[in-house]
Amino acid sequence: MMENVLVLKNVTKMYGKKVALNNLNINLGTGKIIGLLGPNGSGKTTFIKTIMRIIRHQSGEIYVCGQPVSFTTRSYVSFMPDREFLYDSMTIQDSINYYKDMFSDFDLEKAKYLCSKLSLNVNDSVKSLSKGNKEKVVLMLTLARNVPIYLLDEPLGSLDPVIKHEMLSVIKEISNANNVIIISTHLIKDVCPILDSAIFLNQGNICDFFDVKNIDKSLEQHYLEVFTNGQLY
Repeated sequence: MMENVLVLKNVTKMYGKKVALNNLNINLGTGKIIGLLGPNGSGKTTFIKTIMRIIRHQSGEIYVCGQPVSFTTRSYVSFMPDREFLYDSMTIQDSINYYKDMFSDFDLEKAKYLCSKLSLNVNDSVKSLSKGNKEKVVLMLTLARNVPIYLLDEPLGSLDPVIKHEMLSVIKEISNANNVIIISTHLIKDVCPILDSAIFLNQGNICDFFDVKNIDKSLEQHYLEVFTNGQLY
């Protein structure tokens, strides 16, 4: 297990007068699947995009694998955005080849294995795929890189239960002692079975960070208690 592959020190990000991230401090090592959980608008996507240097924080420090966050540190991170980005003119194999050309850490054998696990035919055109299968392709491309940090921003969306199960299974399988997988989502029930730890984010603040096995209730119940003070309605 590697220690501190991702470190945030007093990180703040504002959009005008609105605080998106409020003085965040966190150290993350490898060997875990971590849920970044919170309501819509809680700062989850901003958290991820600051790590990717897609947006810049106003103050504080971010270190990725010991280096200050920059365009260069993106090479340590494989990012699955919350928006589909595939080219309709390509086949799945074309998309694989495209990623291989872009990323030196892309593993063709791993991609082939993930296609098999996710029931993807590499000869199918992207244009012909259903929404669910497009999401599976994006996940396959993201996980086929060999990096210490995977960031998955709302990977499950509104997919049907079978596709969710397939995707969660491969995420669990890819997790190992040399990587950390961070899943940003508000779908607590769906991701709960594969999470090792959870970060609760609300209005840009970390309001809880814990190992799932250490709570004496379901993750969903704990989430409800934190975000609604136990009031379901």
